[in-house]
Amino acid sequence: MRTLLDTEAGAPDIRRQQYATVVLLTVSAATGLGWAFDLAAPALLAGLTAVFTLVGAGGQSLRADLRRLRWFAPALVLVMAGGPLPASLPWVAGLLVAAVVFGAGMLPALGQHYRVLGQTFAAATITSITTGLGANQPTHTLLGAAVLGSLFAVCLRITTGRSDPTRTTRAAVARTLTEWGPGIVEQAATAWRGGNSAVWLGRVLAGAARYRAAREILLAQARRDRTEAELLHRIVDEADTVAAELARAVRASACTGLPPLARLDPLRSVLGENSRQAVPAAARGIDEGLERIRAAVIERDGTTVPAVRDDHRQGWHVAVRAHLSPRSSLFRHALRCTLAVGAGMAIALAMDDPSVSTLLLSLYVVLQPAARDSMTGALERTGGVVLGVAALAVLVALLPGAFLLVPLAVTVMLLRVDWLRADYRTLLGALITVTVADQTLMLQRSPADVAIGFAANTAIGAAIALVVGYLGYLVLPGSLVPDVRGTLRATVRAVAWLLRSVRTTEHGSGAGLVSQSASIPALRRTQDLLGMPALLDGTGADSEDEHSTRLAAVALDSLRQDVATLALRPETERATAVPALHAASDVLAGHTVPEIPGMRGDSSPETESLASALLENALHARTAIDAIFGPDEPWKSYTLSLVRTQHLRIR
Repeated sequence: MRTLLDTEAGAPDIRRQQYATVVLLTVSAATGLGWAFDLAAPALLAGLTAVFTLVGAGGQSLRADLRRLRWFAPALVLVMAGGPLPASLPWVAGLLVAAVVFGAGMLPALGQHYRVLGQTFAAATITSITTGLGANQPTHTLLGAAVLGSLFAVCLRITTGRSDPTRTTRAAVARTLTEWGPGIVEQAATAWRGGNSAVWLGRVLAGAARYRAAREILLAQARRDRTEAELLHRIVDEADTVAAELARAVRASACTGLPPLARLDPLRSVLGENSRQAVPAAARGIDEGLERIRAAVIERDGTTVPAVRDDHRQGWHVAVRAHLSPRSSLFRHALRCTLAVGAGMAIALAMDDPSVSTLLLSLYVVLQPAARDSMTGALERTGGVVLGVAALAVLVALLPGAFLLVPLAVTVMLLRVDWLRADYRTLLGALITVTVADQTLMLQRSPADVAIGFAANTAIGAAIALVVGYLGYLVLPGSLVPDVRGTLRATVRAVAWLLRSVRTTEHGSGAGLVSQSASIPALRRTQDLLGMPALLDGTGADSEDEHSTRLAAVALDSLRQDVATLALRPETERATAVPALHAASDVLAGHTVPEIPGMRGDSSPETESLASALLENALHARTAIDAIFGPDEPWKSYTLSLVRTQHLRIR
């Protein structure tokens, strides 16, 4: 427990300690008041509302989190307070759950934070309606409890972020200097654009993106040229050591100077004083990126930039056109989840048994809604959830003092919100634990009856998920056998078309309409490829193939995001990124390793980071593609379509 309350350097973190103290005191007080005044159900409702609020609207800067809380918290309060709804309006409750589940299944098309918001709201809706939490309480009591839980979560977020509101943003930007792989720069850019962050962080991000692009070019050159591989790897290793020191300076709330290791010149330490003339251009790009980071960290320009709000209407329009079709794997899996939840909801409403509360939660676990178009591992999840629920029910029925299990579980959920946000299965498992413990204490039955009841209803939910999930493959145009190569080829074509459409800005007007039409197949294909690792999991595929597929999916999706964001920049800014667009197209086409493109001195840090990031993601994608197809397999059969637009129709 102590390690959870410490900083990265091992020193006690006052903010985390204060957070843990407030959570422990509040949960203890709520538990005592609930048992003293027969308000145990409203107290649990308030605790779960606080958990859902922190999970759904957290993870970014304080300003960005509060902006999401303005609309997410009221909607969550209404859903959590509507637990007794099925008793009076069962059809309305069924339609509400189905609509929420379908919407949550489609939101991943808009990005990571929308996925978390949708899945958290779906879990809250299922928990509230199926458990009927507080059904014997008046409506105003439940509404008050939900409001108090939401306000408690908001106060916790403000308290922990008020003293250092940009801490999360600095940590996200610092990750670009310590974690390697596709998508890291995009996550940091989202955090930086979403909050009212300082200008110096934007400059750090631009320098880090250039450093990462140059680093990947050097690694690609090392893979091609075995004679220079050792030297290039030594340069990269030395530069990574310097970048790690700079990352610590970026994470710090103030900087009085850089340590000697952060000021080290990696090229000079590897090659010596007189060898810089033989350095590859990409190595000089590493030096340039590190120097820009040093200057930004030392100057720390405190000027803030206004929060950039993306064009949500265009994003929603593209997402709807791309995924509201049976050809979309995201749509197919969202429809399977909706049909299964609808069938489970009908059975749950027809059964007058409190132990039916785990039916929909277990159904949702088996369906694995976070995985697109996947039912892989469903049988294993079915057995695990049924046995787990039965064992937990027996344990609660036999264990003395089991009434403390519910507040203890809520306390752990509040203390480890980041775990719940990162893994949806952990959130569902925690909700099943709380639900089973609470309902078992209310039933007052023998352990055998309790275990049989919960196990039977959980098995019913799992069976519904299996039947609807597998039958969906017979009706919808999906396949149980993953076609990684075919999906990858289609994704590369679609992303290459998007690259070419944005590049046409240098040839005249009308590029906006072309890029928007190209975004639709690119978004659909990248989402299809992102679902491939879930299909490969448990099929006996080699773990290295699964890793390469995941790497290619994330890299191509990040590349799509960069190009789509670049398309919204002013025309002059897009023109400065044209060399990077050409270089990324050449990399996808399998041409020689590119040189790191230059940027004009008057270009904005955001455009610089986008240009460097799209080149880095193209290199990551190329590496994964070579691992899947093999470096010796010719690409001519479909690289020709990168320049012949008539071959780029995506069906």
